[in-house]
Amino acid sequence: MQNSVGSLMGDPKVRRFLKLLSDRGFVQESLVTINGMEKKLFRFGPQGTLLRKNIIKEWWDAVVSHQVNTFCLESSPLMIKTNPQNTSSSTESSVRLVSLDSSSNPVDCALRASLSKECLEAYLSSLQMTSGQLPLSLASTGQCFNLKTEDKSSDNNSKLLNNGLCETHLLSQHYLPPVNVAQAVEFWTRKRLSWWKKFSTNPSKICSSTSSVTNGNKTSISRTIIGYSFPWGIEPLETIDNHGNSPLLDLESKSGPSPQVRHDKAVFHAHLLECQTSVESCMAAFLTDSYREKTVKATSSEKKQDIKKVLQLHPLLCPYHVALSVTGSKKKEVFILSQHVAKELREGNLSVLHLPRNSDSMESQYRRNDELGVPYTVVLSDQTLESGVIIIRSRDTSLKQQHHIKDLQSILLTNLHPTELVK
Repeated sequence: MQNSVGSLMGDPKVRRFLKLLSDRGFVQESLVTINGMEKKLFRFGPQGTLLRKNIIKEWWDAVVSHQVNTFCLESSPLMIKTNPQNTSSSTESSVRLVSLDSSSNPVDCALRASLSKECLEAYLSSLQMTSGQLPLSLASTGQCFNLKTEDKSSDNNSKLLNNGLCETHLLSQHYLPPVNVAQAVEFWTRKRLSWWKKFSTNPSKICSSTSSVTNGNKTSISRTIIGYSFPWGIEPLETIDNHGNSPLLDLESKSGPSPQVRHDKAVFHAHLLECQTSVESCMAAFLTDSYREKTVKATSSEKKQDIKKVLQLHPLLCPYHVALSVTGSKKKEVFILSQHVAKELREGNLSVLHLPRNSDSMESQYRRNDELGVPYTVVLSDQTLESGVIIIRSRDTSLKQQHHIKDLQSILLTNLHPTELVK
């Protein structure tokens, strides 16, 4: 039996986690009603925006940059409706655009619910790029609108980053010869599972299952679902759909050129394998997975035990790799030095949190950086001016070590997986 987030909201740990995400600029959620449907709007602060940027980059590197014959697409979330009379789809919302030129007729459009259609429509032109040879892949990222009517008995509005009115989808389509489909399904399932587990502090919470489902065209397809075990139950993160050749047969019936492919004297329609997730699903899984709490002993008999909150985000996803803090009696001089240090670290491909001088205690700064998911805090002090000694404090262990400032960048790069951070 799965618990809903609604039933878990009474859990103080869940409330503290959601408050941290809001207070620290990751995400704020609000409910809106569209045509009688309740949907959520997401507002991403500075840390959430950086996290999203890093997620997209890692997805792009894995799916596009390191793959052969992969082509990128981008288009408007507004789609021109070729059959305005057809309003059977409950996932689309109609919009009428009127040209300023009075001689032009109004254009009926729809807010797209998926990136699949525009990728499929680009298949023929992409096939020319490979001289008609398979395999080839198409990849696209972009905003899509969720206008599906939810089951009133569901608790989706209570789940983190779920049931959003607008979400950023990440889609890859792989067009294959029929003989290569089984091998490709195994390859992409293994590859995508590996990608999700790479960024998880607890990979055992990432799981997969395969079943037959019926798609929107009433066609049975094989679907693999990659899911994550949230506190309220397992939720899907990504789908890997084996559509067979049905989408290409449908494309042939609608287009002039034949999308058939010749290979080894055989003529066939390509089979389509489609992998789809969203940035919001990634954020929900990685933020939930990274959240930790530690009880700090009270310093006096009158003070209650304190709870330290930490986001142990993967170094490739965290908003900042390192934070710089200044302390001592010569703060002005040390701050000037810290500006030069920040510049050198950024030139070394490290993202740096370097805030103006403030009066917060070092302990308060450590806590803030832990809640932001910053792996390392570097403290510069009077001793740094005198002898070059700095303190490097680890987010995950809270251990503080002294090093010479000249070794700072190499130490950080070594601890933050240099083969992946250094270009």
